[in-house]
Amino acid sequence: MPQAQVTGAFSLLAKRPQSIIENQIYRRQRSLELINSLPKELHDDKKNETSHKTYVVIVFSEKAKLQQCQDVEKVIQQFNVLTTLEVLSKTEKYLYLSATTDILLRFADESELIKKTVTGSMQKFNYHSVEDFLLSGMTVNDIVRYCEAPVLIKDAIKPSLLSYIRNGVIEDLFPLHDYEYLEKFSFNWRRRSLPIEEIRNYFGSSISLYFGFTLFYTKALVFPSLFGLVQYYYSFNLSLVSSFYVIWTTIFLELWKRKCAGYSYRWGTIEMTSLDKPRTAYKGELKPDPITGKLTLQYPMRYTYLQMYCISYPVVFLCVTAAAYFALYQFQIEAEVLNDFGEESWLLYVPCIVQSVLISIFSWAYEKLATFLTELENHRTRSQYDRHRVNKLMIFEIVNNFFSLFYIAFVLHELKQLRYQLMMQLLIFQLVCIAQEMGIPLLAVVKQKFAKFMQKEIDEAIKHQVSDLARYEQCFFESGLDKYQSTYEDYLQMCIQFGYVVLFAAVAPFAALGALINNIFAMHIDLFKLCNIFKRPFARRTKNIGAWQSAFELLSVMAILSNCGILYLQPNIKNFFVNLFPNTSDLSFVLFEHLLLGLKFVIHKAIHERPRWVRIALLKADYESSQAYKNIKKLKAQVKID
Repeated sequence: MPQAQVTGAFSLLAKRPQSIIENQIYRRQRSLELINSLPKELHDDKKNETSHKTYVVIVFSEKAKLQQCQDVEKVIQQFNVLTTLEVLSKTEKYLYLSATTDILLRFADESELIKKTVTGSMQKFNYHSVEDFLLSGMTVNDIVRYCEAPVLIKDAIKPSLLSYIRNGVIEDLFPLHDYEYLEKFSFNWRRRSLPIEEIRNYFGSSISLYFGFTLFYTKALVFPSLFGLVQYYYSFNLSLVSSFYVIWTTIFLELWKRKCAGYSYRWGTIEMTSLDKPRTAYKGELKPDPITGKLTLQYPMRYTYLQMYCISYPVVFLCVTAAAYFALYQFQIEAEVLNDFGEESWLLYVPCIVQSVLISIFSWAYEKLATFLTELENHRTRSQYDRHRVNKLMIFEIVNNFFSLFYIAFVLHELKQLRYQLMMQLLIFQLVCIAQEMGIPLLAVVKQKFAKFMQKEIDEAIKHQVSDLARYEQCFFESGLDKYQSTYEDYLQMCIQFGYVVLFAAVAPFAALGALINNIFAMHIDLFKLCNIFKRPFARRTKNIGAWQSAFELLSVMAILSNCGILYLQPNIKNFFVNLFPNTSDLSFVLFEHLLLGLKFVIHKAIHERPRWVRIALLKADYESSQAYKNIKKLKAQVKID
């Protein structure tokens, strides 16, 4: 590219805005206007040219020199990836990446993507047997999905670009949004359910599993919501309430496993293992892999365990102790307020409100600390990393959110105060979640009509330099958006909410109804943010919700113990057991609690974690693989004989 174009291109263009509020709606409207302004014939041609569609954009930093940009382009071209380099100014340097269908299919073969065959089974994709994966109505362009093409390109080229990323030459690497596909996610009052399959096709299995779980959980909340209303009006016996929630939580979690197995089978992730590719942030030395023999990063596990047991867990213990102290300190403050101002003073509400706000602040701070500690442990795979981070987080969150409630219930024996404290904490928690979920979108809508006036028109010299004006405009605005991290915080909010619903259900019949109403709106807000607020994330493959499944099951078991404890604290119930078993009244409580645990275990064993059709399909795939292997061996033997 001529030097004059490099130095003088962007003299009149404003610096790329960094605020997502200024970007998110305007950049979408602007790009759609540019696309719609094209002649219909040209628009149709571009729509059909899937081989030249831009999948990934590399943004170079300000310090990146022209020669370095060209070196990166040459490295990428070695993988037969199509590139277009546009160096418009010192601060505006983009490299657009695309690939032909043939190259994408080769990448899919190397990545061993699982695809559905014409026989109905799921098999690893084979580039040399493409016809086996062409289902009815499909073309070769349909084999690689929307979410898979950017990931295949990134996985192929990123190992060769790590040095440029570490040196700061490459500032960012992200896939572009497909605005026409995003129209499928527009809010529609007539739509009764989220388009989970479409979300998977665009965002990948990790994000779609979160929406699938949220949808399934929200539908499941209908039953405890109705039960809570009936419980409030008819004052059910608490033993009936405890039994209902044991059955509901167990059936809900077991049925979700079946639903999740169906998703992961259709999406080709059900057979993923802990021996998958290491995560990007994993550090180690290149050594031969014991399974494949290829050079892979390896890190001694003893250093990971040393970090965990000598640093991470002691820090977690200190944080948990501090959270418990602040929870108990609230009651000391309440006692002092009660002595100074009396029972009728409104100041008695202040300690509870302050405690609820502190819980949210501590949760935010500790989440950052747990992430930092888990990063230091240097776990190899994403699943291992997530599991250890969630384990740290759940230990703290249980103490931070529920320790004061357990103290009120089983030390102070104040069920009226327990009900008040629980509903106050749940209310503050829901308000904080709503503020986080809706704050940015609402501000974006407010500034929508002002955003267009905050941007300058593109210099005419720029329009003649860029090869695709609509693509450039889209890249310009999306590069200023925030990066979507993961579904981690979303799962955490759902898990804490689940704890508020089930741990003290005996005294909080309306908790499930509040959670149901909140989740109905939260689902659509989360989808809106993904489509409009953040950069499009690279799809990540996963077979289940990972450690969060264990977290929900832990809360389910704790709910049995807490609700049975509340039941036993009722004077009439306790007197009944004392009169019936004068010497073993406490033992009767243990027997009832174990009876409910046994009921949970029976339901767990009665419901298989995989549907029958999934088990049959997996066996069928194994049979087809073994038959194909036998045929290959037979063919080789015949060739030797001939």
